[in-house]
Amino acid sequence: MRLSRSSRNRNIRRYTLPQIAGIVVISAYGIGQITTPTYALLTNVAATESSNITTAFVFPSTVDHIANQASEAMKLAAWQREAAREVLAEITDKNTDSETAEGRIGGIQEAAAQTREAAAGAAAFLAELQGYLTRSQLELEQQVNEVNQRLSPYEVDFNQLTAAQNNDIPVFEQLLSQANLTLGEFQEMVRKLSSIRRVDAYVQAAYHQASNAAEQARSYADETSLMHTEAADVIQGLKEAEKKAKLEAEEKAKLEAEKKAKLEAEEKAKLEAERKTKLEAEEKAKLETEDKAKLKAEDKAKLEAEDKAKLEAEEKAKLEAEDKAKLEAEEKAKLEAEEQAKPEAPAPDANPDSITVKIGEKQGVF
Repeated sequence: MRLSRSSRNRNIRRYTLPQIAGIVVISAYGIGQITTPTYALLTNVAATESSNITTAFVFPSTVDHIANQASEAMKLAAWQREAAREVLAEITDKNTDSETAEGRIGGIQEAAAQTREAAAGAAAFLAELQGYLTRSQLELEQQVNEVNQRLSPYEVDFNQLTAAQNNDIPVFEQLLSQANLTLGEFQEMVRKLSSIRRVDAYVQAAYHQASNAAEQARSYADETSLMHTEAADVIQGLKEAEKKAKLEAEEKAKLEAEKKAKLEAEEKAKLEAERKTKLEAEEKAKLETEDKAKLKAEDKAKLEAEDKAKLEAEEKAKLEAEDKAKLEAEEKAKLEAEEQAKPEAPAPDANPDSITVKIGEKQGVF
């Protein structure tokens, strides 16, 4: 499947961000652990002759650099979290299937690992600053104790001296005399204490910056881990939904196939019934036609037989009539011959009123 330009860009970011993050974290944290620090550790050096007050043990640029490294680690964790969010958005997209989501979840897993690494780097920078903070607070406490030890035998308080210096010079001079301090010694005491306080202040500021960064980086790491868990839950849900959809589709296909088979069987049975009915109708029609033809033939034969019988009867009657006529004619002829052969006798006169006329051999009665 061809990816869109935005998808390709996301893929490029997904694979390059972890590499960049790893490089930056290693350069920010690892190099600092491998190489020798370049900042000056001036502990217990440049001490004054009259006290054990020491100068600053670390430069502001050093702790600022460490705090900034923690902030950079936090930014990398935030960067990875955003990359994980993009991947999670793709996984939770309604058009993403489980197979595609499983291919994407590795991006969240890698981002989670990178955010944990960045959080660990920020925590390491915080731990380094914790050492400086502990030391600055310890040295500040030691310096305050030394000042108090220097002034307490004379029942003079350092805060009294600084307040008097600002508000009441005669009282200030009296307190210096009471504490057996010269103005130069007091100014050096103030300078050293102020210097250590300034060190403690910028170490604390750097520590708080790194602490916030480490806390935020840890929060990003936890959030990214939760994204991985959420993505895994989403994938599991997608698998279950797809399995359910597959079963439903199979069941639907099965029902449709059964319905189709039933319809086909019914259609087949219907066609067979129609074919059977048609065949039966054709057979019936054929039989009827044959019966009809048979009856017609029988009727024809009967008629022919009747006609023949009639003709034969007529012929027979004709012959009989002819024979009878012939016999009658012969009988008549015979009788006539016999009559002619007999002597003629006068016939009685049945009609006395009639007149008999005999002309030749014939006679008639009128």
